[in-house]
Amino acid sequence: DPVAQLLIATLSQETTIAQAEKALKQLNARMVDYNELRVSSPAEIADPIGKSIPRSVQRAKTVRRLLNAVYQNEHVISLDVLSSKGVREVKSYLESLDGITPYVVASVLLWSIGGHAIPINDPTLEFLKMEKLVGPDAECAEVQSFLERHVSAADARSFCLDLQVYAASKLAQARAANESRSSRASAKAKPSKKKKSVRKTMTGKTRKSTGAKRTATR
Repeated sequence: DPVAQLLIATLSQETTIAQAEKALKQLNARMVDYNELRVSSPAEIADPIGKSIPRSVQRAKTVRRLLNAVYQNEHVISLDVLSSKGVREVKSYLESLDGITPYVVASVLLWSIGGHAIPINDPTLEFLKMEKLVGPDAECAEVQSFLERHVSAADARSFCLDLQVYAASKLAQARAANESRSSRASAKAKPSKKKKSVRKTMTGKTRKSTGAKRTATR
């Protein structure tokens, strides 16, 4: 369903699709339908998804903007109108929605319309930069356009799934390694209580010894 895909893509802009799908299930369990989601406050939307979605309040605001944009166009929360349009028309329609991003446009094109698109979200772009596969200033739209010229329409879906899974795995490994290094550095910087105690005892003994020598000298 294009509306469901619109929401999954919006929620996965800064995280994995699995986390976004989990968050959408939580919203569907809380809300009667997408229209209730549209008129809910950002806090009401963010509450059930806060543990799954980064910057959940900001994502909630974007969800509301997009659903309201669809409602203003169609007077219902439905994107069935896209089925009667060509890929270029669908892309133009989606790009006109308030709050849309290139990643969300490409996601709906690929997964709902069957168009040729390679959606790249923020974590995937971070991975590509980390591996120096794209320039440090590259943006999602630029990378999507490049990949669409080199990955065929027949391979687009499998390529996107593999890339997203691999990117998520490598980012998780990199973050775990960074946390481990930070923990080791912190442990080295702060002496343990035992070391402090030994140091204090040795300092006290040195002072006593020095005092005894001075008394003997006198």
